[in-house]
Amino acid sequence: MSDKIISKYGPEILLGIQNASVAIANADQKIVWYNKSFKKKFGTGRLKGIKLSKVFSIPEKLFLTNTQKTFLHPIPGSNHNVYITPVVSKDRVSKQPGYFIELVSKTERGSDLAFNAHVVDRNITFLNELKELLVLVAKESSLNKISLQIISKCAELSKSVFGLIVYRDDIDKDDILFHDPDELIKNKSETAKAVLSDFAFINKWLELHKKVLLALNQKKNIGFNLTNTLKCETLIVSPCFFEEQLLATIIVGRTTGTFSTFEINIVNQLSVLLSFAISNLKTRDLNAALESRLLQAQKLEIIGKLSSGIAHDFGNLLTSIFGSVKLLRKRVSVTDDTKKLIDNIENCSIRARDLTKGLLSFGKPTPKRKELVKPNTIVSDISKVITQTFPSTITFINNTADQLHDILGNSIEIYQVLLNLCVNAKEAMGGKGTLTLSANNLVINEKNIINYPLLKVGNYVCISVKDDGEGIKEDDLQKIFDPYFSTKSKNTEPNADTESNSGSGLGLYVTYGIIKAHNGLIEVTSKINAGTQFDVYIPAFELPKDKKQMPADKIILLVDDEEMLSDLLAELLESNNYNVIKVSSGREALKVLTEEIKVDLAIIDYNMPDMNGLETIKEIRKLDSNLPILLSSGTPELNIDSELDNYNITSCVQKPYEFETMLATIQKFI
Repeated sequence: MSDKIISKYGPEILLGIQNASVAIANADQKIVWYNKSFKKKFGTGRLKGIKLSKVFSIPEKLFLTNTQKTFLHPIPGSNHNVYITPVVSKDRVSKQPGYFIELVSKTERGSDLAFNAHVVDRNITFLNELKELLVLVAKESSLNKISLQIISKCAELSKSVFGLIVYRDDIDKDDILFHDPDELIKNKSETAKAVLSDFAFINKWLELHKKVLLALNQKKNIGFNLTNTLKCETLIVSPCFFEEQLLATIIVGRTTGTFSTFEINIVNQLSVLLSFAISNLKTRDLNAALESRLLQAQKLEIIGKLSSGIAHDFGNLLTSIFGSVKLLRKRVSVTDDTKKLIDNIENCSIRARDLTKGLLSFGKPTPKRKELVKPNTIVSDISKVITQTFPSTITFINNTADQLHDILGNSIEIYQVLLNLCVNAKEAMGGKGTLTLSANNLVINEKNIINYPLLKVGNYVCISVKDDGEGIKEDDLQKIFDPYFSTKSKNTEPNADTESNSGSGLGLYVTYGIIKAHNGLIEVTSKINAGTQFDVYIPAFELPKDKKQMPADKIILLVDDEEMLSDLLAELLESNNYNVIKVSSGREALKVLTEEIKVDLAIIDYNMPDMNGLETIKEIRKLDSNLPILLSSGTPELNIDSELDNYNITSCVQKPYEFETMLATIQKFI
């Protein structure tokens, strides 16, 4: 395992930046890796997979007798010696994992054999420590354990008296991990605050220069305040970068003396390892979270299909029951007893019909009609309800950004969803705690889409409801959106208090269906005894730019004060992939058109109160002379030809509508 890890991660990440000419061979004495300096000094030719005895012209017999210790061999025709050192495991019993090779100039080494032996031993020690750390990174899932091992090795190998790691998280707040075996830092909490206050400027220096900072206790040095805080003469401040992002910083210090280039290089290389470990653990956590979300989405999809089919069949049965009840009322002699029984059947059937509608909305979510919705208005209305009706023992915090994006959907349904989440939060806190309602614009792009794997690139409105209640168990989180699932306790005692027998409001399965119908996403995070947060993401309404509109992108403005007929026509148009904005008066139509919404066609009823259809068209023509307008009317005496000319009406349609004719007329003009 360790051989695979060292060959896969170690050399490229950590030894590649060394100035020394080094290479690594496996247990079969074949070269598996070398750095650029080694290749440059050795010259051209293939090296990987070639045995050491062949590469350096070492007699096989001589090589076999020197495999237990470092030995030197001069390279024929070269001014370099090769030092080959076996990498032996600590127990010295396990199979020899490989060899560490270093090319050294003969003049560079000279006759200082003691120094040479020291350098080789030092490199081998570091390589063995590095191998153990790489195995730990590959196996361990705790960042704290990995960090403690890395910072202790940094302090040990650099001969420092202490070390610390300053982490950076996603909201630019810092956290510190100390390694202080001799307890030189007496008050760590106060020291941490002082370090963080000095670190803002140092972070900017590290992000700008992207290299190690040697902080000295000298007034003109950038790390002067930091050395004073930690009571050191010299500090190594080594940044941990991964893909241009500063994830953490390693700091080791000495109370006297300074650091050698080798020691600085060791800390720098271990900083690279720490950045790799942090990124690796984040990736693991993200993959686990994404897998859980995908499983949840798949489960909800399956439940939706099943519930939709059951609800459809159940609806047919209810139709028969309602018809039978009506016939019973006509044919059976009505007495108090029979009337009571029939009323009971009808009431139960009505309740069953409502449940069926909920299942249908979960299985096949579709907005009843689409209109331009302003989230700021909805959040403001909900805030008023909370402040006026929720108990004073609940602290309400409203963090709503100004000028939230408009969204296209059903304002009543969105209002119901958000209010229901707030009511659930109140009940989860037992009537006492802090409820936070937040709303912000969110841009998802290629850089941050990894944090929102179930959403597409684009602009969204994110609305969050957070409480500090008792939280939701992990097992319950996996089925929180299942039909009729509830974490609320139901008190069935006859004299139970209504408030304690909670169960009012929309079920979360209906909430899920409504948000899905708006092409959005709802997510929940919770921690026991810390609270729960629901995040609702709804796409912002945006007209396509520099893009030829397809039929599914067409927007029709429907202006009619007859709600039943208007709803029916809106559903017909939506089923044919048109987007419908429905208003009930001419003044509302003018308001929509003045809010920079590009409408492709308008259908306007002739008979409307306050401002009739012709008056509305007259005002619209002042705004847009080219908008196709269909005038609908049930008045046969309307002079169609003269009105078409006088008001620049594109076409007229008669009520009652022949829907096929209506669709053909619309397709003719857009």
